[in-house]
Amino acid sequence: MVMKLRQLKSRLVKIVPGQHVLAAGERGMSLIEIIIVVALLGTLMAYMVSNLVGQSEEAKKDQTKLAMGVIQQSLQMYRIHNSKYPATLNDLMTAPGDSKSWRGPYIEANKLKDPWQNDFQYEATGKDFKIISGGGDGQIGTADDIIYPEPQGEAAPAQ
Repeated sequence: MVMKLRQLKSRLVKIVPGQHVLAAGERGMSLIEIIIVVALLGTLMAYMVSNLVGQSEEAKKDQTKLAMGVIQQSLQMYRIHNSKYPATLNDLMTAPGDSKSWRGPYIEANKLKDPWQNDFQYEATGKDFKIISGGGDGQIGTADDIIYPEPQGEAAPAQ
């Protein structure tokens, strides 16, 4: 009789969809096993998120260097047409009053901001120039500054 009841129970489990009854000898997961799995998943997620945040910052630094290259090309084109570098980056978008051969705009206004939405700083010294991004903190003169062209043999900016 007991054997027939077990057979009937196994048939009922197969007949009724969506319901699962543990068969004889099967056991479910204990609370401790569930807690361990959740803790492992949480640890894994924390590790992945921390790696993604670091990669995002590195990607912004690379994007800044690319943007500085675009500005550099615009500065070179301005210099070819005007025989000197502009006094400000705004001179790449609007003709300065003393320019007779300005053929711009040489760059779009949205290209003059770094990925952190801070304006690039620009310094011209006649035949040379420097483009500076304040980096993630937005402050010029700190360790995370990005400078184009990269300084040769100089110490990194103080923090």
